Amino acid sequence: MTQQNRLFSAFIYALPALAAAIPTIPAYVLLPSLYGDTLGLGLTLTGLVFFAIRLIDMITDPLVGYFSDRSQSRKPWVAGGAVIAGIGIWFLFNPPLLPSAFYLFGWASVLFVGWTMFQVPYLAWGAELSGDYKQRSRITALREGAGLIGILFAGGLPVLFSVNGPLAQTSLLATVTIVLGAITVPLIIAFVPDVLRNVVVQSGRVVACPVSSGSSGSSVSSAAPAPRDRPVALPAPSQWAGLWQNRLFVRLLAAWLINGLANGLPAVCFPLFVKYGLGLGQRDQNVLILLYFACAVVAMPVWVIASGRVGKHRVWCGAMVMAIAAFAFVPVLGNGDFVGFAVICVLTGAALGADLALPPAIQADVDDWDRYRFGIRRTGLLFALWNMTNKLAMAIAAGVAFPVLGYLGLTKTGGVDAAAGDVSDPHAQALFMLLVIYAVIPVVLKMIAVVMMWRFPLGVRHQSALRRRLARRMF
Repeated sequence: MTQQNRLFSAFIYALPALAAAIPTIPAYVLLPSLYGDTLGLGLTLTGLVFFAIRLIDMITDPLVGYFSDRSQSRKPWVAGGAVIAGIGIWFLFNPPLLPSAFYLFGWASVLFVGWTMFQVPYLAWGAELSGDYKQRSRITALREGAGLIGILFAGGLPVLFSVNGPLAQTSLLATVTIVLGAITVPLIIAFVPDVLRNVVVQSGRVVACPVSSGSSGSSVSSAAPAPRDRPVALPAPSQWAGLWQNRLFVRLLAAWLINGLANGLPAVCFPLFVKYGLGLGQRDQNVLILLYFACAVVAMPVWVIASGRVGKHRVWCGAMVMAIAAFAFVPVLGNGDFVGFAVICVLTGAALGADLALPPAIQADVDDWDRYRFGIRRTGLLFALWNMTNKLAMAIAAGVAFPVLGYLGLTKTGGVDAAAGDVSDPHAQALFMLLVIYAVIPVVLKMIAVVMMWRFPLGVRHQSALRRRLARRMF
Protein backbone atom coordinates (compact mmCIF):
# COMPACT_ATOMS: atom_id res chain seq x y z
CA MET A 1 0.00 0.00 0.00
CA THR A 2 1.36 3.39 -0.97
CA GLN A 3 1.77 6.20 1.54
CA GLN A 4 -1.11 8.05 -0.12
CA ASN A 5 -3.41 5.04 0.22
CA ARG A 6 -2.41 4.59 3.86
CA LEU A 7 -3.25 8.20 4.63
CA PHE A 8 -6.56 7.89 2.78
CA SER A 9 -7.49 4.73 4.71
CA ALA A 10 -6.51 6.30 8.03
CA PHE A 11 -8.56 9.42 7.25
CA ILE A 12 -11.67 7.44 6.24
CA TYR A 13 -11.21 5.16 9.25
CA ALA A 14 -11.31 8.19 11.58
CA LEU A 15 -14.52 9.71 10.17
CA PRO A 16 -17.10 7.59 12.06
CA ALA A 17 -15.50 8.76 15.30
CA LEU A 18 -16.83 12.23 14.50
CA ALA A 19 -20.42 11.01 14.48
CA ALA A 20 -19.90 8.66 17.45
CA ALA A 21 -18.46 11.48 19.57
CA ILE A 22 -21.34 13.92 19.17
CA PRO A 23 -23.55 12.15 21.74
CA THR A 24 -20.60 11.73 24.12
CA ILE A 25 -21.29 14.96 26.03
CA PRO A 26 -25.01 14.20 26.48
CA ALA A 27 -24.45 10.52 27.29
CA TYR A 28 -21.65 10.99 29.81
CA VAL A 29 -22.02 14.58 30.99
CA LEU A 30 -25.50 15.99 30.37
CA LEU A 31 -27.90 13.03 30.48
CA PRO A 32 -27.39 12.13 34.17
CA SER A 33 -28.16 15.68 35.30
CA LEU A 34 -30.91 16.04 32.64
CA TYR A 35 -32.85 13.02 33.89
CA GLY A 36 -31.88 13.43 37.55
CA ASP A 37 -32.38 17.19 37.93
CA THR A 38 -34.20 18.81 34.99
CA LEU A 39 -36.73 16.01 34.36
CA GLY A 40 -37.20 15.33 38.06
CA LEU A 41 -36.21 11.66 38.23
CA GLY A 42 -33.93 12.43 41.19
CA LEU A 43 -30.15 12.25 41.52
CA THR A 44 -30.14 9.11 43.64
CA LEU A 45 -32.44 7.06 41.38
CA THR A 46 -30.73 8.33 38.21
CA GLY A 47 -27.29 7.49 39.57
CA LEU A 48 -28.38 3.97 40.51
CA VAL A 49 -29.98 3.42 37.09
CA PHE A 50 -26.85 4.54 35.26
CA PHE A 51 -24.72 2.39 37.55
CA ALA A 52 -26.86 -0.67 36.76
CA ILE A 53 -26.81 0.08 33.02
CA ARG A 54 -23.04 0.38 33.02
CA LEU A 55 -22.56 -2.87 34.92
CA ILE A 56 -24.81 -4.74 32.49
CA ASP A 57 -23.19 -2.97 29.55
CA MET A 58 -19.76 -4.14 30.70
CA ILE A 59 -20.77 -7.78 30.18
CA THR A 60 -21.20 -7.18 26.46
CA ASP A 61 -17.65 -5.88 25.95
CA PRO A 62 -15.69 -9.14 26.28
CA LEU A 63 -18.45 -11.00 24.44
CA VAL A 64 -18.31 -8.60 21.48
CA GLY A 65 -14.50 -8.62 21.52
CA TYR A 66 -14.31 -12.40 21.59
CA PHE A 67 -16.92 -13.02 18.90
CA SER A 68 -15.62 -10.25 16.63
CA ASP A 69 -12.19 -11.91 16.78
CA ARG A 70 -13.78 -15.26 15.87
CA SER A 71 -15.89 -13.79 13.07
CA GLN A 72 -12.72 -12.74 11.20
CA SER A 73 -14.31 -9.43 10.23
CA ARG A 74 -14.82 -6.11 12.00
CA LYS A 75 -17.14 -4.56 9.42
CA PRO A 76 -20.46 -6.31 10.24
CA TRP A 77 -20.06 -5.45 13.91
CA VAL A 78 -19.31 -1.79 13.21
CA ALA A 79 -22.27 -1.45 10.82
CA GLY A 80 -24.78 -3.34 12.98
CA GLY A 81 -23.71 -1.60 16.17
CA ALA A 82 -24.09 1.81 14.55
CA VAL A 83 -27.71 1.06 13.58
CA ILE A 84 -28.68 -0.19 17.05
CA ALA A 85 -26.96 2.73 18.76
CA GLY A 86 -28.75 5.19 16.47
CA ILE A 87 -32.14 3.80 17.53
CA GLY A 88 -31.21 4.09 21.21
CA ILE A 89 -29.88 7.63 20.77
CA TRP A 90 -33.12 8.84 19.19
CA PHE A 91 -35.38 7.68 22.01
CA LEU A 92 -32.99 8.40 24.88
CA PHE A 93 -32.27 11.94 23.67
CA ASN A 94 -35.96 12.69 22.98
CA PRO A 95 -37.56 11.66 26.29
CA PRO A 96 -41.09 12.45 27.45
CA LEU A 97 -41.47 15.27 29.96
CA LEU A 98 -41.91 12.82 32.84
CA PRO A 99 -39.79 9.78 32.00
CA SER A 100 -39.79 6.75 34.23
CA ALA A 101 -36.73 4.88 35.45
CA PHE A 102 -37.77 2.01 33.14
CA TYR A 103 -37.74 4.35 30.13
CA LEU A 104 -34.22 5.53 31.00
CA PHE A 105 -33.00 2.01 31.69
CA GLY A 106 -34.48 0.49 28.53
CA TRP A 107 -33.33 2.98 25.91
CA ALA A 108 -29.97 3.60 27.57
CA SER A 109 -29.39 -0.17 27.44
CA VAL A 110 -30.18 -0.21 23.71
CA LEU A 111 -27.79 2.69 23.13
CA PHE A 112 -24.89 1.24 25.10
CA VAL A 113 -25.22 -2.28 23.66
CA GLY A 114 -25.12 -0.82 20.15
CA TRP A 115 -22.28 1.45 21.16
CA THR A 116 -20.29 -1.56 22.37
CA MET A 117 -20.95 -3.50 19.17
CA PHE A 118 -19.62 -0.52 17.23
CA GLN A 119 -16.80 0.69 19.44
CA VAL A 120 -14.93 -2.48 20.43
CA PRO A 121 -14.39 -3.77 16.86
CA TYR A 122 -13.75 -0.21 15.71
CA LEU A 123 -10.92 0.28 18.22
CA ALA A 124 -9.43 -3.14 17.44
CA TRP A 125 -9.65 -2.37 13.72
CA GLY A 126 -7.55 0.76 14.23
CA ALA A 127 -4.88 -1.16 16.15
CA GLU A 128 -4.63 -3.63 13.25
CA LEU A 129 -4.20 -1.00 10.53
CA SER A 130 -0.51 -0.48 11.33
CA GLY A 131 2.23 -2.08 13.38
CA ASP A 132 4.49 0.98 13.40
CA TYR A 133 4.98 2.68 16.80
CA LYS A 134 4.62 6.25 15.49
CA GLN A 135 2.01 5.46 12.84
CA ARG A 136 -0.23 3.98 15.51
CA SER A 137 -0.10 7.25 17.40
CA ARG A 138 -1.07 9.09 14.21
CA ILE A 139 -4.00 6.75 13.53
CA THR A 140 -5.19 7.06 17.10
CA ALA A 141 -4.76 10.84 16.97
CA LEU A 142 -6.77 11.06 13.74
CA ARG A 143 -9.56 8.98 15.26
CA GLU A 144 -9.62 10.83 18.56
CA GLY A 145 -9.13 14.17 16.79
CA ALA A 146 -12.20 13.44 14.66
CA GLY A 147 -13.98 12.51 17.87
CA LEU A 148 -13.02 15.80 19.45
CA ILE A 149 -14.28 17.68 16.39
CA GLY A 150 -17.56 15.82 16.88
CA ILE A 151 -17.58 16.89 20.50
CA LEU A 152 -16.93 20.46 19.35
CA PHE A 153 -20.00 20.14 17.16
CA ALA A 154 -21.92 18.94 20.19
CA GLY A 155 -20.76 21.93 22.23
CA GLY A 156 -20.83 24.48 19.43
CA LEU A 157 -24.16 23.82 17.75
CA PRO A 158 -26.26 24.84 20.79
CA VAL A 159 -24.16 28.01 21.15
CA LEU A 160 -24.34 28.79 17.42
CA PHE A 161 -28.12 28.32 17.21
CA SER A 162 -28.82 29.68 20.71
CA VAL A 163 -30.46 26.42 21.78
CA ASN A 164 -30.27 26.62 25.56
CA GLY A 165 -33.08 24.28 26.59
CA PRO A 166 -31.66 20.89 27.69
CA LEU A 167 -34.30 18.87 25.83
CA ALA A 168 -33.93 20.94 22.67
CA GLN A 169 -30.17 20.44 22.82
CA THR A 170 -30.33 16.65 23.13
CA SER A 171 -32.88 16.40 20.30
CA LEU A 172 -30.67 18.51 18.02
CA LEU A 173 -27.57 16.45 18.79
CA ALA A 174 -29.41 13.15 18.25
CA THR A 175 -30.49 14.27 14.79
CA VAL A 176 -26.99 15.42 13.80
CA THR A 177 -25.46 12.18 15.10
CA ILE A 178 -27.79 9.95 13.09
CA VAL A 179 -27.29 11.94 9.88
CA LEU A 180 -23.48 11.94 10.14
CA GLY A 181 -23.43 8.27 11.10
CA ALA A 182 -25.47 7.42 8.02
CA ILE A 183 -22.78 9.12 5.91
CA THR A 184 -19.52 8.06 7.59
CA VAL A 185 -20.17 4.42 8.53
CA PRO A 186 -20.82 3.32 4.91
CA LEU A 187 -17.58 5.05 3.91
CA ILE A 188 -15.43 3.02 6.32
CA ILE A 189 -17.18 -0.18 5.24
CA ALA A 190 -16.49 0.58 1.58
CA PHE A 191 -12.97 2.02 1.61
CA VAL A 192 -10.98 0.80 4.65
CA PRO A 193 -9.38 -2.67 4.44
CA ASP A 194 -10.58 -5.13 7.05
CA VAL A 195 -7.11 -6.27 8.11
CA LEU A 196 -8.45 -9.15 10.19
CA ARG A 197 -9.56 -10.79 6.92
CA ASN A 198 -5.86 -11.11 6.00
CA VAL A 199 -5.48 -13.81 8.59
CA VAL A 200 -6.58 -17.31 7.64
CA VAL A 201 -6.05 -20.63 9.34
CA GLN A 202 -4.26 -23.40 7.46
CA SER A 203 -3.61 -26.68 9.23
CA GLY A 204 -4.08 -25.06 12.61
CA ARG A 205 -1.64 -22.22 11.92
CA VAL A 206 -2.15 -18.55 11.22
CA VAL A 207 -0.90 -17.12 7.93
CA ALA A 208 -1.29 -13.73 6.28
CA CYS A 209 -2.86 -13.34 2.86
CA PRO A 210 -3.47 -10.33 0.59
CA VAL A 211 -6.60 -8.25 1.01
CA SER A 212 -8.16 -5.68 -1.22
CA SER A 213 -8.14 -2.15 0.16
CA GLY A 214 -11.61 -1.15 -0.94
CA SER A 215 -12.06 0.61 -4.23
CA SER A 216 -8.53 1.94 -4.32
CA GLY A 217 -7.52 -1.11 -6.30
CA SER A 218 -4.38 -1.80 -4.31
CA SER A 219 -3.50 -4.99 -2.50
CA VAL A 220 -1.73 -5.11 0.84
CA SER A 221 -0.45 -7.64 3.30
CA SER A 222 -1.54 -7.58 6.91
CA ALA A 223 -0.12 -4.52 8.63
CA ALA A 224 -0.09 -6.45 11.88
CA PRO A 225 0.77 -10.06 10.95
CA ALA A 226 -0.23 -12.68 13.45
CA PRO A 227 2.21 -15.15 14.95
CA ARG A 228 1.89 -18.60 13.51
CA ASP A 229 1.81 -20.32 16.90
CA ARG A 230 -1.95 -20.64 17.34
CA PRO A 231 -5.14 -20.43 15.30
CA VAL A 232 -7.23 -17.29 15.51
CA ALA A 233 -10.51 -19.04 16.19
CA LEU A 234 -9.69 -20.15 19.70
CA PRO A 235 -12.11 -21.55 22.26
CA ALA A 236 -13.03 -19.15 25.05
CA PRO A 237 -10.75 -20.68 27.74
CA SER A 238 -7.74 -20.38 25.41
CA GLN A 239 -8.57 -16.76 24.65
CA TRP A 240 -8.37 -15.95 28.37
CA ALA A 241 -5.35 -18.16 29.10
CA GLY A 242 -2.46 -16.16 30.46
CA LEU A 243 -4.26 -12.84 29.99
CA TRP A 244 -3.84 -11.76 33.59
CA GLN A 245 -0.23 -12.98 33.51
CA ASN A 246 0.48 -10.22 31.00
CA ARG A 247 1.76 -7.70 33.53
CA LEU A 248 2.09 -4.88 31.01
CA PHE A 249 -1.58 -5.25 30.06
CA VAL A 250 -2.74 -5.43 33.68
CA ARG A 251 -0.62 -2.44 34.66
CA LEU A 252 -1.85 -0.28 31.78
CA LEU A 253 -5.45 -1.37 32.32
CA ALA A 254 -5.28 -0.50 36.03
CA ALA A 255 -3.82 2.94 35.27
CA TRP A 256 -6.50 3.47 32.62
CA LEU A 257 -9.23 2.59 35.13
CA ILE A 258 -7.85 4.93 37.78
CA ASN A 259 -7.38 7.79 35.34
CA GLY A 260 -10.81 7.06 33.84
CA LEU A 261 -12.39 7.43 37.25
CA ALA A 262 -10.42 10.66 37.76
CA ASN A 263 -11.92 11.94 34.48
CA GLY A 264 -15.37 10.43 35.05
CA LEU A 265 -16.10 12.11 38.37
CA PRO A 266 -15.64 15.67 37.01
CA ALA A 267 -17.48 14.72 33.82
CA VAL A 268 -20.70 13.55 35.46
CA CYS A 269 -20.57 16.38 38.02
CA PHE A 270 -19.69 19.14 35.54
CA PRO A 271 -23.24 20.50 34.98
CA LEU A 272 -23.93 20.30 38.71
CA PHE A 273 -20.70 22.12 39.58
CA VAL A 274 -21.37 24.86 37.02
CA LYS A 275 -24.95 25.34 38.23
CA TYR A 276 -24.69 24.83 41.99
CA GLY A 277 -20.99 25.25 42.74
CA LEU A 278 -20.37 28.37 40.62
CA GLY A 279 -23.89 29.71 40.10
CA LEU A 280 -23.45 29.99 36.31
CA GLY A 281 -26.16 29.59 33.66
CA GLN A 282 -26.81 27.18 30.79
CA ARG A 283 -25.16 29.41 28.19
CA ASP A 284 -22.02 29.68 30.34
CA GLN A 285 -21.98 25.89 30.58
CA ASN A 286 -22.20 25.54 26.79
CA VAL A 287 -19.31 27.95 26.27
CA LEU A 288 -17.14 26.20 28.87
CA ILE A 289 -17.77 22.78 27.30
CA LEU A 290 -16.88 24.15 23.88
CA LEU A 291 -13.70 25.75 25.24
CA TYR A 292 -12.70 22.54 27.04
CA PHE A 293 -12.91 20.32 23.97
CA ALA A 294 -11.50 22.93 21.60
CA CYS A 295 -8.33 23.00 23.68
CA ALA A 296 -8.17 19.20 23.53
CA VAL A 297 -8.29 19.37 19.71
CA VAL A 298 -5.57 22.02 19.54
CA ALA A 299 -3.29 20.24 22.00
CA MET A 300 -3.60 16.72 20.59
CA PRO A 301 -1.05 17.13 17.73
CA VAL A 302 1.46 18.54 20.22
CA TRP A 303 1.11 15.47 22.47
CA VAL A 304 1.44 13.11 19.49
CA ILE A 305 4.60 14.81 18.19
CA ALA A 306 6.11 14.83 21.67
CA SER A 307 5.27 11.15 22.20
CA GLY A 308 7.32 10.19 19.15
CA ARG A 309 10.37 11.79 20.76
CA VAL A 310 9.90 11.23 24.48
CA GLY A 311 7.64 8.17 24.61
CA LYS A 312 3.88 7.82 24.85
CA HIS A 313 3.75 6.91 28.52
CA ARG A 314 5.98 9.81 29.64
CA VAL A 315 3.98 12.36 27.64
CA TRP A 316 0.73 10.95 29.02
CA CYS A 317 2.11 11.32 32.53
CA GLY A 318 3.09 14.91 31.79
CA ALA A 319 -0.46 15.68 30.65
CA MET A 320 -1.90 14.14 33.82
CA VAL A 321 0.44 16.28 35.93
CA MET A 322 -0.83 19.37 34.10
CA ALA A 323 -4.42 18.36 34.86
CA ILE A 324 -3.50 17.84 38.52
CA ALA A 325 -2.05 21.34 38.71
CA ALA A 326 -5.19 22.82 37.14
CA PHE A 327 -7.64 20.95 39.41
CA ALA A 328 -5.66 22.11 42.45
CA PHE A 329 -7.03 25.63 41.89
CA VAL A 330 -10.71 24.63 41.75
CA PRO A 331 -11.24 25.06 45.54
CA VAL A 332 -10.26 28.74 45.35
CA LEU A 333 -12.97 29.60 42.80
CA GLY A 334 -15.76 31.85 43.98
CA ASN A 335 -19.43 32.05 43.10
CA GLY A 336 -19.79 33.33 39.52
CA ASP A 337 -16.07 32.96 38.74
CA PHE A 338 -16.44 32.26 35.03
CA VAL A 339 -12.97 33.47 34.00
CA GLY A 340 -11.10 31.46 36.61
CA PHE A 341 -12.98 28.29 35.74
CA ALA A 342 -12.44 28.95 32.03
CA VAL A 343 -8.66 28.92 32.60
CA ILE A 344 -8.97 25.58 34.38
CA CYS A 345 -11.05 24.25 31.47
CA VAL A 346 -8.31 25.34 29.04
CA LEU A 347 -5.61 23.41 30.92
CA THR A 348 -7.65 20.30 31.67
CA GLY A 349 -9.01 20.31 28.12
CA ALA A 350 -5.46 20.37 26.73
CA ALA A 351 -4.58 17.44 29.01
CA LEU A 352 -7.62 15.55 27.71
CA GLY A 353 -6.03 15.51 24.25
CA ALA A 354 -3.27 13.27 25.60
CA ASP A 355 -5.76 11.12 27.55
CA LEU A 356 -7.62 10.36 24.32
CA ALA A 357 -4.73 9.96 21.86
CA LEU A 358 -1.97 8.15 23.76
CA PRO A 359 -3.36 5.39 26.04
CA PRO A 360 -5.13 3.51 23.19
CA ALA A 361 -1.89 3.67 21.17
CA ILE A 362 0.00 2.23 24.16
CA GLN A 363 -2.64 -0.50 24.35
CA ALA A 364 -1.99 -1.38 20.69
CA ASP A 365 1.71 -1.80 21.54
CA VAL A 366 0.79 -4.00 24.51
CA ASP A 367 -1.25 -6.13 22.08
CA ASP A 368 2.01 -6.79 20.18
CA TRP A 369 3.62 -7.93 23.40
CA ASP A 370 0.64 -10.17 24.15
CA ARG A 371 0.88 -11.80 20.73
CA TYR A 372 4.63 -12.29 21.09
CA ARG A 373 4.52 -13.62 24.65
CA PHE A 374 1.47 -15.90 24.37
CA GLY A 375 1.24 -16.54 20.62
CA ILE A 376 -2.45 -15.56 20.45
CA ARG A 377 -4.18 -12.91 18.36
CA ARG A 378 -6.90 -11.50 20.64
CA THR A 379 -6.88 -7.79 19.80
CA GLY A 380 -10.67 -7.56 19.99
CA LEU A 381 -10.75 -9.14 23.44
CA LEU A 382 -8.03 -6.84 24.77
CA PHE A 383 -9.80 -3.74 23.49
CA ALA A 384 -13.09 -5.08 24.83
CA LEU A 385 -11.56 -5.21 28.30
CA TRP A 386 -10.14 -1.75 27.66
CA ASN A 387 -13.60 -0.45 26.75
CA MET A 388 -15.16 -2.31 29.68
CA THR A 389 -12.72 -0.67 32.08
CA ASN A 390 -13.67 2.76 30.79
CA LYS A 391 -17.35 1.95 31.34
CA LEU A 392 -16.61 0.68 34.84
CA ALA A 393 -14.98 4.01 35.65
CA MET A 394 -18.05 5.91 34.41
CA ALA A 395 -20.37 3.53 36.28
CA ILE A 396 -18.53 4.10 39.54
CA ALA A 397 -18.48 7.87 38.91
CA ALA A 398 -22.26 8.14 38.39
CA GLY A 399 -23.14 5.37 40.85
CA VAL A 400 -21.21 6.97 43.70
CA ALA A 401 -21.33 10.71 43.05
CA PHE A 402 -25.04 11.09 42.29
CA PRO A 403 -26.44 9.07 45.22
CA VAL A 404 -24.10 10.85 47.64
CA LEU A 405 -25.02 14.30 46.33
CA GLY A 406 -28.70 13.35 46.18
CA TYR A 407 -28.62 12.13 49.79
CA LEU A 408 -27.06 15.43 50.87
CA GLY A 409 -29.75 17.38 49.01
CA LEU A 410 -27.55 19.18 46.50
CA THR A 411 -30.40 20.12 44.14
CA LYS A 412 -32.18 21.82 47.05
CA THR A 413 -29.27 24.20 47.71
CA GLY A 414 -29.25 27.81 46.80
CA GLY A 415 -25.95 27.69 44.96
CA VAL A 416 -23.78 29.37 47.59
CA ASP A 417 -20.00 29.40 47.50
CA ALA A 418 -18.94 25.94 48.65
CA ALA A 419 -15.43 27.04 49.56
CA ALA A 420 -16.64 29.81 51.83
CA GLY A 421 -19.83 28.22 53.15
CA ASP A 422 -20.45 27.04 56.68
CA VAL A 423 -19.83 23.29 56.58
CA SER A 424 -22.30 22.85 59.47
CA ASP A 425 -25.10 23.96 57.10
CA PRO A 426 -26.55 20.95 55.20
CA HIS A 427 -26.61 22.96 51.98
CA ALA A 428 -22.97 23.91 52.39
CA GLN A 429 -22.12 20.29 53.19
CA ALA A 430 -23.63 19.19 49.88
CA LEU A 431 -21.67 21.85 47.99
CA PHE A 432 -18.48 20.97 49.85
CA MET A 433 -18.94 17.31 48.91
CA LEU A 434 -19.53 18.37 45.29
CA LEU A 435 -16.19 20.19 45.40
CA VAL A 436 -14.43 17.14 46.86
CA ILE A 437 -15.88 14.78 44.26
CA TYR A 438 -15.32 17.17 41.36
CA ALA A 439 -11.72 18.24 42.08
CA VAL A 440 -10.04 16.71 45.14
CA ILE A 441 -10.56 12.99 44.54
CA PRO A 442 -9.54 13.25 40.84
CA VAL A 443 -6.24 14.85 41.84
CA VAL A 444 -5.40 11.94 44.14
CA LEU A 445 -6.40 9.37 41.51
CA LYS A 446 -4.33 11.00 38.78
CA MET A 447 -1.30 11.03 41.06
CA ILE A 448 -1.64 7.27 41.47
CA ALA A 449 -1.94 6.79 37.69
CA VAL A 450 1.20 8.87 37.10
CA VAL A 451 3.20 6.75 39.55
CA MET A 452 2.00 3.56 37.81
CA MET A 453 2.88 4.70 34.28
CA TRP A 454 6.04 6.78 34.68
CA ARG A 455 8.39 3.79 34.34
CA PHE A 456 6.28 1.78 31.90
CA PRO A 457 8.86 -0.36 30.04
CA LEU A 458 7.36 -0.58 26.53
CA GLY A 459 8.86 2.25 24.47
CA VAL A 460 9.65 2.77 20.81
CA ARG A 461 12.78 0.57 20.75
CA HIS A 462 11.11 -2.31 22.56
CA GLN A 463 8.02 -2.15 20.34
CA SER A 464 10.12 -2.06 17.16
CA ALA A 465 11.99 -5.16 18.33
CA LEU A 466 8.67 -6.90 19.01
CA ARG A 467 7.44 -6.13 15.49
CA ARG A 468 10.61 -7.60 13.97
CA ARG A 469 10.28 -10.77 16.00
CA LEU A 470 6.60 -11.12 15.12
CA ALA A 471 7.43 -10.68 11.43
CA ARG A 472 9.93 -13.54 11.61
CA ARG A 473 7.13 -15.85 12.75
CA MET A 474 5.32 -15.46 9.44
CA PHE A 475 5.65 -18.05 6.74
